[in-house]
Amino acid sequence: MKIGITLTSSLNVGQEYIDITELIASTLAKNSFGIVYGGTDYGMMSKLAKSYKDAGGKELNGVMAEDLIRVTKNYKAFEVLDESFTMDTMEDRKKKIISLSDGYIILPGGYGTFEEMGSIIGGNVNKLFNKPVVIYNYKGFYNKLIDFLNEIFKKQFSKISINDAVFISEDIDEVLNYLKNYQKVNLPDKFVE
Repeated sequence: MKIGITLTSSLNVGQEYIDITELIASTLAKNSFGIVYGGTDYGMMSKLAKSYKDAGGKELNGVMAEDLIRVTKNYKAFEVLDESFTMDTMEDRKKKIISLSDGYIILPGGYGTFEEMGSIIGGNVNKLFNKPVVIYNYKGFYNKLIDFLNEIFKKQFSKISINDAVFISEDIDEVLNYLKNYQKVNLPDKFVE
């Protein structure tokens, strides 16, 4: 099972976020999961990839984007990718990561993570795919966002509760158990009253 990981690229967020990223990566490796991610040897993404490979991970898939390569300094591929893809645009990159992944873990992140999260959760809610999606809510990082998503459901902007579409936890054992035992969810149809 290949897990798409979306996360910050920044290392300026504090050691605890580096530690949690490395823990997730090494735990996935030790449990024979593959990883699909942005493919770079930069910042937090480098920490993710290195920790995964150091823990014996055997399926590290990287997806990079030509448009980002052109405008970003030090944007280069991680050297020990098991499979590498270079797409034309960031949008194509996101679609490729989504299509390659059998499930997703959303780690703490910034604007890029927020964009990818919207596509991943939106794809599940809109029945474009039916895959396990985890928000790794480390120390309540996503609490305000989760409150907002609950408000969307409460005010009937969506028929689907975030808790029906996404598993939210900061316990790595719970996350592994959810991924390993995922049962497809039959969400309500969007356009049927």
